Amino acid sequence: MEQKPKYIEICDWIKQQIDRRELSPGEKIYSENELMQIFSVSRQTVRHAISCLEFDHLVIRKRGSGTYISGPRSYGDRSVHSRQIAIVTTYIDEYIFPKIIKSIEKAVFEEDYSMQVASTHNSVEMERKILSKLVGENMVSGLIIEPTRSALPNPNIHLYRDLISQDIPIVLLNSYYPDLKVPHVSMNDKQAGRQATKFLIEKGHRRIGAIFKADDGQGHRRYLGYIEALMEAGIEIEEENVLWITTGDVEQMKDERNRYLRRMREVTACLCYNDTVAGELMSICLESGIRVPEELSIMGIDDADMSKDLPVPLTTVHNPLQRLGKLSAEVVMKMIAQGDVEEAYELKVSVVERSSVRAYME
Repeated sequence: MEQKPKYIEICDWIKQQIDRRELSPGEKIYSENELMQIFSVSRQTVRHAISCLEFDHLVIRKRGSGTYISGPRSYGDRSVHSRQIAIVTTYIDEYIFPKIIKSIEKAVFEEDYSMQVASTHNSVEMERKILSKLVGENMVSGLIIEPTRSALPNPNIHLYRDLISQDIPIVLLNSYYPDLKVPHVSMNDKQAGRQATKFLIEKGHRRIGAIFKADDGQGHRRYLGYIEALMEAGIEIEEENVLWITTGDVEQMKDERNRYLRRMREVTACLCYNDTVAGELMSICLESGIRVPEELSIMGIDDADMSKDLPVPLTTVHNPLQRLGKLSAEVVMKMIAQGDVEEAYELKVSVVERSSVRAYME
């Protein structure tokens, strides 16, 4: 049998290591000098082998750094653009986001990735600018992004599809766009609304009001859980006890306090979209002489750090933030490495009882 040329032996050897996952995407292979010694060949033979591997998109050469294993070129055959992952959240330095970002950072750094972080401020226009830049640069290995106003039609979907066409894996965080078929990692929002409402019912409340966000998908799913729990308990649904708000309304709640106080007159408890909304409602009530929880029980969702420090510590639903961040990082890195992942990862939730909810007796 005719002996293989030495450069093909080198190519086959490296391909076998990739197939056995002894070499992973982004990992540096042996230097030219090391390959020369292993195979007892000239530098020219080594460079010929590497050129063949590069032509087959199995390796990439970085000047002054070395040669690295590429990723698969789609979800199964994707070119790795760099070992950098972009993280885009609606906010960065407030509420639940520092914990999420910190856990993502820890997970990606452990796998030798770097990360860049940006914020949309829940603005569709800012989301467009960030996505356009990512499309134009084509310099990241993957993207973890929180959808902006995910309950509304989004004019930026084509930019997400442009990134997908560039073989950049995308993982949506906290919510998702129904018409964009990419994986998402979130708490189970319907379960959160359902468990919170069931907790209030078990405390004896039957006239339960609610405040949900209309422009985020989380608000719609939490509302669905709220409705399901009421129906299961045989409690009549009073739509006038549900108040829908948008992102901009949250900062103006105190300026429109009468709007909220009117809705709270006929209820004994109120489930709020999140802990921020619950905190604002609590302030409005206390400043208006309404005692919490004696006259109105208030419940939030997310278990943010601020929920423990409110004038009346807040009963809330725990959002597993560290797990959320870690899992989103694991999913995007798995997509970079091999492609196949589940479409939805929705984490279980639990109620955290504090002082803002009391047992109610008719």
